[in-house]
Amino acid sequence: MKKRTGIIGVLIAILALGIGYAAVSAITLTITGSGSVSPDDANFNVHYTGEVTVTKSNNDITTSQSHNNAQAGEFTITGMTKKDDTVTFTYTVINESEDLAATLAAPVVATNSNSTYFSVSSATAANTLTANGGTTTQTVTVTAIKTPVDETETTNVTINLVASPDNS
Repeated sequence: MKKRTGIIGVLIAILALGIGYAAVSAITLTITGSGSVSPDDANFNVHYTGEVTVTKSNNDITTSQSHNNAQAGEFTITGMTKKDDTVTFTYTVINESEDLAATLAAPVVATNSNSTYFSVSSATAANTLTANGGTTTQTVTVTAIKTPVDETETTNVTINLVASPDNS
């Protein structure tokens, strides 16, 4: 009987060690945290750059144009005198964003204050710009569609080109 009690004692000891070992050997390690990234308009840098080229249908037409490496350009036309006198300005658009490509919507002529005497159109050569220096051109064409008879006719023009960030 002593022998049996000894064997039972050894078995209980082994069982207790096994349960104790199992309880000690299984632990859970956990890491928790959070992060965020916020939009910053400075990360998206699309603007006009370089020289504006001009094509005129009549050498008597004079123009001035600028953009100052900014997100806005300007032009002035004088000397149109007859129907179909046309001026086309070609602006270069650059994407200097470090890691964001740009998608360009089709340019929209938002304002042509005198559509009786002038037609205005605009287009881009491409609708996407890669990050870090991708370029395309935007043309703006103004055409006299009717010859004035009594007085000088003028128009005010606004053309919008929307560039949207694309991080895909």
